[in-house]
Amino acid sequence: MKKVNIPILLFLFCSGVSFLHAQTTRYVDPIFSGVDKVSDVVYGTNVSVLTGAPAALDLKMDVYTPAGDTETDRPVVLYLHTGSFLPQYLNGQITGGKLDSTVVEICTRLAKRGYVAIAATYRQGWLPTSPDQNVRTGSLLQAAYRGIQDARTCVRFLRKNVAEGGNTYGIDPDKIVMWGQGTGGYISLGAAFLDDYQEIVIDKFINTATALPFVVESVHGDIYGTNTTPLNSPNHVGYSSDFAMAINMGGALADSSWVDGADNEPVTMGYHVVTDPFAPFGNGPVIVPTTNEFVVSVSGTRTAVQFANEAGTNDILEPVLTMSPDALTQFVTAVKNVPVNLAALGQAPTTLGADHIYPFRVVGLGSGPWDWWNKPLLDAIIAQYPPQFMLNSETLHMNGLITNPDMSATKARLYIDTIMQYFIPRACQGLQLEECLLVSKTEEIANEDLVQLSVAPNPSSSDMLIQCNAQTPMMDLQVFNMNGMLVRSVRGVNTNQYRLQRDNLPPGMYLVKVRFEQGFLAKRVVFN
Repeated sequence: MKKVNIPILLFLFCSGVSFLHAQTTRYVDPIFSGVDKVSDVVYGTNVSVLTGAPAALDLKMDVYTPAGDTETDRPVVLYLHTGSFLPQYLNGQITGGKLDSTVVEICTRLAKRGYVAIAATYRQGWLPTSPDQNVRTGSLLQAAYRGIQDARTCVRFLRKNVAEGGNTYGIDPDKIVMWGQGTGGYISLGAAFLDDYQEIVIDKFINTATALPFVVESVHGDIYGTNTTPLNSPNHVGYSSDFAMAINMGGALADSSWVDGADNEPVTMGYHVVTDPFAPFGNGPVIVPTTNEFVVSVSGTRTAVQFANEAGTNDILEPVLTMSPDALTQFVTAVKNVPVNLAALGQAPTTLGADHIYPFRVVGLGSGPWDWWNKPLLDAIIAQYPPQFMLNSETLHMNGLITNPDMSATKARLYIDTIMQYFIPRACQGLQLEECLLVSKTEEIANEDLVQLSVAPNPSSSDMLIQCNAQTPMMDLQVFNMNGMLVRSVRGVNTNQYRLQRDNLPPGMYLVKVRFEQGFLAKRVVFN
């Protein structure tokens, strides 16, 4: 199988973007030079079992916002870090917190594009080294369940803040994205599709020794975490836990049967290293890295996104695929039917991809190529731990290099370049962001004879007069470049004449889309 050179792929895509966007576009380009960050905001409190006996734990988040921004209804990305549901370093990994390099990098990039980005913690704790599979499976499922409750708590906190707290962070509560990395991906996909408690009362989630479910509502709380039980404290009850978009980056979905096409299921996309040994690309097992013991079978990003596509959840993304698709989308289309044999990892045969999942291919086994760390800093951090923790920075470093052998900030940022470029058009379309929305092909078309739409002069070197029948006034209009990207938007026209100023639009052909009460019409225009 021919390998794809990521830097070349990025150059082709980015050079196309720079040609098509003489103007910078919010949510597409990094239009802000700086980012403001508020750390350790408490978004909820719930019961942790990490240290054995149940104890209350504050759930915290860091909030990244564009410095100097005046917008107050911005889309928000809730970013959930990786870490195997165990504390950083004690999990045998270098990653596992909201200050991981990847978390900070992606949240900063999002904020510079105009998003609000939130890096949140969630409850941890399970028993991966237990010799009893029931204990391994049950404790992992319970950890993921708590994470889903916590992520939904954060969503409700944000909505409550909009309604009762003056919208401190300036967000649009209808445009919330949940982005999970690694372990966080189990949470983002779980929160996306677990909408009925009965979905976790299936055979693989039943204790084979007791015949009881691993998760019991009266003990662990309901799926939203909104009732009082011994292991759950409700937060922000009365607000919706739904969100608009789910992203999984190297995690998995507990069971593909959870994807049922319900109205509240979010647009879903993802990224995955094909030969990731920790989370399956398609369908396969979760294995404890230190003992190689089986935990449970799950559905990786490839399967989860395909099921979302088939359920109609991602129908809103259709223009991304059909209207001058970018180089990354074309690459996925070209390779998605290539067969992949992952039998060595205990996974079922599959193909390289599906629409809206980007497959990363590496030599050998690989995981988290978007991660990096600083070895001297790691040495200094581990030196502060008491001896009884038996942590060794060299061991952690070498373990990290097993699946990320050429780790570096430069390499990681190249992967993140690809991740961001694949995300941008899907976020614009999935969240219906007017600033960068692609032209939709699904809207009703107005009667051209009735509205009598005209544009003159056309071509023009300065401005154009757009006119229509006085009985059918224009409501709004948008101007798109020929790649389908929105470059101008005018709301509330509400008249039958509008003079479109060229301003700083570069020479070229554009599509002027005018909305009427009866539908829309579009005219091609040229600025010379």
